[in-house]
Amino acid sequence: MKFTDINPLNNSQQSKITKSIISTIQKGDFILGKNVDKFEKKFSEMAKTKYAVGCATGTDALILAVKSLNLKKKHEIIVPGMSYISTGLAASLNNHKIIFAEIDNETGLVSLDSIKKNLTRNTKVVIPVNLYGQKVNIKELRKIVGKKTFIIEDSAQSHFASSCRNCDKQDHENCYKNEKSQNYSDLSCFSFYPAKNLGAYGDAGIITTNNADLYERLKILRNLGSIRKNVHQFEGLNSRLDTLQASILLEKIKLTPEHNNYRRKISDYYDSELTFISEIQLTDTDPGSSRHLYIIRAKKRDKLLKFMLKNNIKCQLHYPYSLNKTGALKGKFKKTKLPISEKWAKECLSLPVYPYMKMSDAEKVVKTIKKYFKY
Repeated sequence: MKFTDINPLNNSQQSKITKSIISTIQKGDFILGKNVDKFEKKFSEMAKTKYAVGCATGTDALILAVKSLNLKKKHEIIVPGMSYISTGLAASLNNHKIIFAEIDNETGLVSLDSIKKNLTRNTKVVIPVNLYGQKVNIKELRKIVGKKTFIIEDSAQSHFASSCRNCDKQDHENCYKNEKSQNYSDLSCFSFYPAKNLGAYGDAGIITTNNADLYERLKILRNLGSIRKNVHQFEGLNSRLDTLQASILLEKIKLTPEHNNYRRKISDYYDSELTFISEIQLTDTDPGSSRHLYIIRAKKRDKLLKFMLKNNIKCQLHYPYSLNKTGALKGKFKKTKLPISEKWAKECLSLPVYPYMKMSDAEKVVKTIKKYFKY
């Protein structure tokens, strides 16, 4: 069993996607073509923001977001100890010192109390990560950091997720319709890596904002800092969203809310079947999560992983190292102990969850875990 299978997902829309690709090729509309603009408008509409700027990757989205703020070198950026490397690179590649905040032991999301403790006079940016598809409480975070500190959401895993932790509704799509986190954050960065909830046929990313000035600046920065042809006013990146990828995403985005709901169905089944196994700990997940990943924790995680693989069930680790233990960021952060993040890295295990996953496959996952723990 695969950890994720994008083929059925792609095949379900293949004819329309192929037609869109052929049309783009015939027009020769490859660089910042009409479909880039169409997709940006569609995504901003669904994300309930005023503006969206497409770029080459989710990592570039984070780097460009920080770059757009015109920070001074002394300014510090707070990031959670548990995330993908891209979150840290957004600070380090812009030559800013990283300050790590600890995560919450139950959810894996960044601890707002830890952020509060790590604020200094040089803190200019906080990057909360909507880890595994869960939304950080941005409204509360804004109260903590104030109006003068920028908030950049790392939303690479939380396409169209909502904050429903205290909600008793069954249909969380309605919760999402009322979601207004972008009213409290300055920028939000998304990835369209093929395995994401909304995935391209390669790399792609996007940045959303309600700030008109940041929007205009980001359009320039993604295009090598060019204000017009051959006039490069700023130090930017060559990070334009490819028109072919935009054409693909325009079709795939139509089914993303439906696919998120199916991920929730599989995840809810896991919750109901695994909650009684005392040897593992489930993640206290917001019901409005996009459920990009389903995470359990086990003290003897590596042995469990080996058993799952032996039974032909592919599982993965998200992530095997906390960011303070990542070599690429060495010397880029204030040394600090992150016992919870480091413990999560040793214990976390990601189970298969994806659209078109057969319920019988989910049952096999559960049966195999119960067999390992002799339940």
